[in-house]
Amino acid sequence: MNLDPVAAGGFASAAPTYARIRPTYARPAVGRIVELVRATPAGRDAHVLDVAAGTGILTGQLTRARLRCSAVEPLPEMAAQLRRSLPAVPCVLGVAEAIPVGSAAVDAVTVAQAFHWFDAPSALAEVRRVLRPRGLLVLAWNVRDPSVDWVAALDDLVGERTGGRPYSNHDERRWPETIAAAGGFEPVVEERFDNPVPTTVEGVLDRLRSTSFVAVLPADQQAALLRETEALLRDGHGLTGTFDHPHHTILDWCTLHPEAR
Repeated sequence: MNLDPVAAGGFASAAPTYARIRPTYARPAVGRIVELVRATPAGRDAHVLDVAAGTGILTGQLTRARLRCSAVEPLPEMAAQLRRSLPAVPCVLGVAEAIPVGSAAVDAVTVAQAFHWFDAPSALAEVRRVLRPRGLLVLAWNVRDPSVDWVAALDDLVGERTGGRPYSNHDERRWPETIAAAGGFEPVVEERFDNPVPTTVEGVLDRLRSTSFVAVLPADQQAALLRETEALLRDGHGLTGTFDHPHHTILDWCTLHPEAR
């Protein structure tokens, strides 16, 4: 399996922290996914495949909403966390560019917080292959709100100390255009849901520790970044106790074009 070395190294080392600290997706957004899945031809019998499922955050939410789910995850460390928390959900190792299921095998494919790591044309070709006619593709994102001063300041600090993210953020790359360019799908619909996440200073620090390109920093550089972050939050912005980490859950969804096969 060919994986980005930052993603592979960072997420493998930070898998337990990721499982503990990463936020769930907004409940109305999960409800919307359930509605979309049940609108596929299979209805309540629909089978959802969560690709690059990580530790199973979205997988778990969909399973608890009574959808029938299975998962594909490339990293054994992340898959182990998923299997521990969701033992009844089938989970196999594999990548989005070579999804290890048969053709026309599932009714919906979800990708949560991971599509930016994929080779998009190859991954979308695989999604077309595994979906049944009129199947559903949903990209889900938890996106921080940089209009809040401390969020913007933290983004700037992390960028300066790490050299920046090795991938495009949701607001830097238009995924609807990427999907349209690949062909085979109906036009993408984008929907946004408020998702404030209660946290603490230590929670923000843990969130940083779970970030792929922070997790792979040398120990001394990571420790220095965490110290600066704590000073920024406590001294620079007066954050104490529990406060909201402002997020939005964004869904980019579309259905397979009737003539895609």
